[in-house]
Order: sequence, then C-alpha cells, then structure tokens
Amino acid sequence: MRSLTSLLALLLAGPVLAQAAVPLPAAVPSPVRSANPLLGEWAPPFRQPPFESIRTDQWLPAFDAAMGETRAAIDRIANNPAPPTFANTIEALEWARLPLARVSGAFFTLTQADGTPEIGAIEEKISPKLARFSSDTWLNAKLWGRVKTLWDARATLNLTPEQARLLEITQRNFVRGGAALSGDARARIAAIDERLSGLGVEFSQKLVADQKANEVLLSEAEVAGLPADARAGAAEKAKAAGKAGYLVVPTRSEVEPFLTLATNRAAREKVWRAFVMRGDNPNANNSGAVIREMLKLRLERAKLLGYNSYADYALENSMAKTPQAATRLMMEVYRPALAKAREEEADLLTLAGADGLTRLEAWDWRYYAEKVRQQRYAFDEGELKQYLAMPNMEAALWDTTQRLFGLKVTERPDIPGYVQGVRVFEVREADGRHVGLFYADWFTRPTKQPGAWMNEIREQNGMLGLAPIVANNCNYTPPPPGQVALLSMDDVDTLFHEFGHALHGLLSNTRYASLSGTNVYRDFVEFPSQVYEHWTTNPDILATHAKNAAGQPMPAALIDKVKAASTFNQGYLTVQQLSSALVDMEIHSLTEIPDTFDPMAFEAQALKRMDMLEAVGMRHRLPQFSHLFSSPEGYAAGYYSYTWSEVLEADAYEAWLEARGPWDTDVAARYRREILSVGTTRPPEESYVAFRGRMPTADALLKNRGLLPPGKGAPAAAR
Repeated sequence: MRSLTSLLALLLAGPVLAQAAVPLPAAVPSPVRSANPLLGEWAPPFRQPPFESIRTDQWLPAFDAAMGETRAAIDRIANNPAPPTFANTIEALEWARLPLARVSGAFFTLTQADGTPEIGAIEEKISPKLARFSSDTWLNAKLWGRVKTLWDARATLNLTPEQARLLEITQRNFVRGGAALSGDARARIAAIDERLSGLGVEFSQKLVADQKANEVLLSEAEVAGLPADARAGAAEKAKAAGKAGYLVVPTRSEVEPFLTLATNRAAREKVWRAFVMRGDNPNANNSGAVIREMLKLRLERAKLLGYNSYADYALENSMAKTPQAATRLMMEVYRPALAKAREEEADLLTLAGADGLTRLEAWDWRYYAEKVRQQRYAFDEGELKQYLAMPNMEAALWDTTQRLFGLKVTERPDIPGYVQGVRVFEVREADGRHVGLFYADWFTRPTKQPGAWMNEIREQNGMLGLAPIVANNCNYTPPPPGQVALLSMDDVDTLFHEFGHALHGLLSNTRYASLSGTNVYRDFVEFPSQVYEHWTTNPDILATHAKNAAGQPMPAALIDKVKAASTFNQGYLTVQQLSSALVDMEIHSLTEIPDTFDPMAFEAQALKRMDMLEAVGMRHRLPQFSHLFSSPEGYAAGYYSYTWSEVLEADAYEAWLEARGPWDTDVAARYRREILSVGTTRPPEESYVAFRGRMPTADALLKNRGLLPPGKGAPAAAR
C-alpha cells in the first residue's frame, strides 16, 4: 500500500529536501533555525531528515514556522500585481510547498511507524491546523482567480506537455478543494475538511489502542502446532509484557500463521476473534461512531461539489472513472472466485469431517487449507519458511532489482533511521550515480500501525535536482534475540510488493514534485507494486537466495511445488479481498446516511447480498479498515484499485514472457521509462499503452489466479 496519510496529500503531496546546495528562504530568525534541527540545513551526506537530533517538543514549532513560510509564499503569489503566468503562479506554487512539505513528510513517517502517545498528541494538534491551511489555500479567491485565468487561456500558453499536465491537475485540485464554490458552501467545505482530518487521526489511534488491548495470552497447550521460532517469539513478547505464557498480537503477520498452524481449535477461535473484532468491541476504542461521521461528512462534501455520492467524487480522478465501471470489473472477478471458493470449502470440509466438524468456521479455513496443500503438493508452511530467512529474502530483493534495472542497493549504517531498528540503504545506478535513499522498517512494534505501506519521505524533484527518499514499512514478527526472522511466502510477497512502490518513487524522473513518483491515480498506484511480486517465486531467485540455516538451497523439487501451488486457495483469497472492496464501494456509493446509520450492520447486510461465505470473511472489516478511515480520503471508494491494478500487472508481466523471459532487461528498461519514471506527467492510460502497446483485459489476472473456467473467453477489458 502506498501511504496516503498526509493531510496535505493534494497540495503538499510529499516532502522535498534539497540535495544540491539550493538556498531556501528563511522561515524564522536564524537563532530559532539553528536551535531546531527541522528548520536548519538537514543532515549530510544527502540532507536527509535529522531524525536522530529531533526532540519531540520541536515538531510543533517547526510546523508553525514552516507553515508561516509556505503561507507567506502563497500570499505573495496570490497578491502579485503582475498578470498571472505559468512561472509566477503554477511553478511558483511548486516552490511555495517546499518548507511545509519537508517537515510534514518527516513527521507523518513517524505517526504511522512510531505513533507514541507523545507523537499522537502532536498529531491531534497539528492535524486541524494543516486542514485549515489546506482549505485556506484552495479557497483563496485571488489565488484561484490566477489559476482559473491560466486554465481558461491554456491553449495560448505554449506549455510543454508536463507543464500542461501540472496546470490541469492544479486547476482540478482547486475545484475539488471548493475554489469554485461561493458563500456558505466554501466555509462548510473548510469545516468538513478540518473535522475529517481529526477523525482520521482518531480512527488510527483507536485501532492501535484496540490492537494492543486485544493481545491474546495463551498457554502451552494453546500454542501446540506452532514452530519453535513462533513459540519462542510469543514467549519473548509475553515476558516483555511481564506475563507468563505466550503473547499473540492481533496483526495479520502473526494471526495468519497462527490460524494456519495451531492445532488447538479453541485457541484459533480466540485469536481470530481478537483480530477481526479490533475496533468493534464495546469499549472506548470502538470506531463505529467515527466511521459514521466520516461517511456523513464525505457524502456532504461530495454533494456540495455537485456529486451524487462520495464514490462518484472519488472516482472522477481514476482510470475507472465511475463506480459502476469499477464494480463491473470487480464482479467479473468475484463471481468465478466465489464459485471457486465454494469448491475449496467442500474440499476442506471433507478433510475437517475426519475431525468431527460438520461446519467450517472462519478460524478453521487456513488450518485445513494448509492440510490440503500438504496432501496435494507435499509441502507445508514450516518446511517452506526454513528457507525464507529475512536476510536472504532481503538479498533476493536487491538481486532482483540489480538484474532488472542495474541498480545497486548498499546499506548505509552511518545514516540513522527514524527509530531504532530502521535500516537505511543507498540506491545507485550501475555507473555509481546516486538515485535515492531507502529506509527499511520491517518489524512490528506496539506503536506501529498494522499493515504494510510505502512513504515518500522526499519526492523526486527535477526542478531543483532533488533525489527521492522513500521508506517501506512491514509488520513482520521480530525474531528472538540471536535468531533471524523466518518469513512466510505471503510475507515475501509483501516485501517485494512494497519495494515495487519504493521503485516507483525512487526511479521517478519528472520536473515537478507534484507529478512525480506515486502521485498517480489510486487504481494505477498499486500496479508497479503488484508487478514486482512476480519475482518472489522466480526459480533463479529461490535457487540463489532461499537457503536454510545450514546454507542449503531450497530443493528444486520444492521450488516446483511452490510454483505448482501458486493458484491454490485463490478462490478464498480473492473473495476475501474483493468483499472488502465491494463493501467499500457500496458504502461510499450511498446517497443518504441517516444519523442512526450502523456501519457494522451495513457491512453484514452487504455481505449477505454478495452471498458471502461466512467461513471466508473480509480481508479488512470496516472497524479496522485503515485504508479507508485513517485519513480524510485515503483509499475510500478506492480499495477496488488493487484488483484494477492487478489486471494491469498481470497483463504487463506477459510482456516479459512474450520477450526473452523474466530477466529481459529491454522490457525492464521500457517499463522503467514508460511507467516508473513518468509519475503522473500524462494520463495512466497513455503510460500503459506506451509500455504494452494496448490496454489490458482481465484474462491474465484470472489465469494467474486459476479462476478462468476451461474453454471460457476472457471478460471485458479494463476500461
């Protein structure tokens, strides 16, 4: 997932720091600048954020100073007596965003990855300020007048294609920010945006708190079936918490392996309920009221701007364009996936019947699916994990990147991370030129949000020659002291997925930061990340890097089994994901939300309408769906984008297979040139066609997942 938590996601899409010696105007008197490391020159060798020097009490003064500097720059643009030009208005806004963007980028990296109570308190204070600042910018009548003058005269401005695209997006963002409204509607938009920003913070904090409150303490008998490393890790967490036994934190990276391997059915149910009930418990962390208010405000905002629903508003800026088109594609995949899941359920129930079960529950599916996989493909998760040590899979990631793009990734222990355990790497071209910095934050911590995501700490900016800095966050279980973490195949997929996002940011090559990297449509942003997952099971990569503790490589026969099992249980996995996406789209397509609206009841009714299998369940239930509710917009009405992007990536990978295979560097170079480097300097459809020569169909996706019925034609194209 590409993180969208910054409240300045439109105006200040990400932070920018100077790599070259580019002077920035002073925001405050020099004594304050020198005393606050956030406001002075940043750390060498690449002027990265000086996380190691920042005191918690310095964040608010830094925000106030940077906000004042950025506001002053915007006021100068708005009040410029000279007629508006692209340079003195649109390009000037790119300069104006720099001071606040760099502080906000550094800070919002911490709010997700290390959201301590102190950081949370600052976020609560700064979020409404940033929302007001954003609204003040969009609703600045003089500034909007200059932008609109340029937009109306765009055909006469003789702009380059990239300049024309920046003007188009700037004008659109002002309109979506409420600039074209008048009177009370403008004031109401500002109030809604400020309230939504606070609600997003509140949702995130409730989720982290309830995750902590729902940690499950288990006995020796309840962890039967878990491998030794998992038991040792759970025991270590219990000890650190001052408890005796085994502690399981209700994060996906801990819960899914537990549900797969634990033989104690009652314990599986206990852990499953702790996981799926986060945010839906009768306590202070229940997120139902927050979700209801966010939905009501989003709908009100959309209607003020002239849309029937929030989904209509959200999908205007997308490849899908309409909720109907997105839903149509999802259903083309959901229907065959549901049929496949029913077949899978029958297979599992046959096996579970030997244990006396007459009904399969949600906490049973992964356990019996693993048994079926062992029978069908003659390997189990434990056998596989011994070859998937974290250091080896990290090396596999760097090897893949070098073989495809010629990039060299080297650890820089001289550059501190933003919290203990975060490692920093420099990415260079084959000829040694600096590409950017990569922060690797692999392991879970109590203060980290659940899930996995990529942050652009600093966006690439050709206007100033700024190299990017990006971060990947995962939530892998830390190994016991003196041991290495062993990953599941799903974990390895996540590792490669998030680095696919990182490459999208690192290899950007645009003039304007607002158009760079992952600043693309939501249903395009997951495309590069999902493409990279294809190399996780590449035989060359596994044979080279998948080794056990004795240094023995994964046997070729096991590699073949892993490949053969790649479509196993895909009905279940696809239905899980698409049920979440369909509920998201349906709830954001509502045109009325009464004060008595119950999001959890709506969820249950929507699943019933989908004919959902109870033993499958959603991948993300609404009360913990941080994609949708941890920021004012996030992925709201946009979770379908994973499926839309998967249509793109499945078809795109065929380009390698149609050429010289997965390591064809000519295809990789074209992919870098036409997809990764261009950001949103052109519509994504143009970028895809430039790479592939045509638009895709869903055929490759269904084939990859083993969901294409024999003899059946492909569904309609993604259009």
